[in-house]
Amino acid sequence: MVHGTLDSWVAEMAEIADRQGLKPLPTEFHLVPDDEIYTLSSYFAPGRYRHWTHGERYWMAKGRDEHGLGRVYELVINSDPALAYLLIKNPNADNVLVIAHVLGHSDFFARSRDLTQVRRPHIALWFNEHAQWLENLHRQQSFLRVEKLVDAAHTLHQLVDPYYRAPEFRTRRAVPHQAVGAFDWVKELYQDVHPVAADANSYQPNYHVWPNTRDVLAIVADYGHLTDEERTALRMIRDEMLYFRPQRETKFMNEGWATFWHVRLTRAFSQWDEEDHIEAMRMHALVADSQQFFNPYYFGWTLWEVLVELYGIQTCFEIVTEQTDLTWVNQWVTSDVVKLAQDKAWWPSERPLNPENPSEGSQYYPAEDLARDVQRVFLPQEPEIFVSAMDALSHSLELAYNGPKALHRDYTQDVVNAIAYLWGGQVKLVSPHHTWIGHESDWLRRS
Repeated sequence: MVHGTLDSWVAEMAEIADRQGLKPLPTEFHLVPDDEIYTLSSYFAPGRYRHWTHGERYWMAKGRDEHGLGRVYELVINSDPALAYLLIKNPNADNVLVIAHVLGHSDFFARSRDLTQVRRPHIALWFNEHAQWLENLHRQQSFLRVEKLVDAAHTLHQLVDPYYRAPEFRTRRAVPHQAVGAFDWVKELYQDVHPVAADANSYQPNYHVWPNTRDVLAIVADYGHLTDEERTALRMIRDEMLYFRPQRETKFMNEGWATFWHVRLTRAFSQWDEEDHIEAMRMHALVADSQQFFNPYYFGWTLWEVLVELYGIQTCFEIVTEQTDLTWVNQWVTSDVVKLAQDKAWWPSERPLNPENPSEGSQYYPAEDLARDVQRVFLPQEPEIFVSAMDALSHSLELAYNGPKALHRDYTQDVVNAIAYLWGGQVKLVSPHHTWIGHESDWLRRS
């Protein structure tokens, strides 16, 4: 049996982590019941604003747990201090392993440059301020109007950029224009025609959009036809999207890092018997399922194991600080790394002769091919859409997509309609394959 209490387990794990070079954030641990862990995991953090997508995730998490398809064991929040929520019904041995896992996450939060930039003290208070603002907006306006606003903002969750640079508002002197008729040249032979003098006070307002401006949500929040309260709400939602963005971009690194360290820290833990350690490793085997190669826990853990063996732990500390999943895989999944992972039977060394019919047999999987296939999986899936022009007079917005892969027409139309709803004017998205025109009315009719 596991001896001691939650506080003594945390104290010993923190001491072991310190001896092994980890520097986790100060972390608060909380034991919570099922419903609370479902709620926290579906909202991604305590105190966030209510929305139907959060409720949808809640029932999915609850259903998976009740049908034995997967359990939420913990949730760790990147805050100062970090917040860790553990499931109270877990066996003690499982929660000891979860504590070690949490310290791995907390160390990752502390080291990662991108996660450090978005971390806030007492993050729950920040989320709660946003939630209260939106609740007040629900009371001021119709519930449906606010839901449409939040729905549209959520649709643009990919179209935010932490390096956003606002367009520059400029005014230029208007060029006088005089219509020329078909026979005006004849009139000019018989009468004096004086050019129209430019009005010294006549200016055309316009925006200079910086190249590669892709934060569409910031553009519509700052320049869309919105009330001041709606503008503030969109900026709050955008800030939350920017907070969660680095976590999406480091999911495999982060989960792998936490798994790598829970394996090591639990080996040195003294407040349990051998049977408890075996029980905890059963949980590890469920989480880091080797049958699912691109499971973030398994893939990330095994890649860290190989990198530590080849390059040392200090190099891995530097990788955590500087990189994301994409750069991590592109730079470090080399033939040498893959070959060692295959030799340890962690990564596949065979592949089907016919992927559509695996029963036909298998063949050797060269390390170079596997490295290339892994890198292909981590290629960015989100299309890069840029703001190419904004017209201040007509209040029109033009977007551009130049990628080689055609966008899904119906889904893209829905996104452009959401932008038009927030923008309050004409929106056009131009790609090499198709052009979309946003329709605000279609978003309003959307169920």
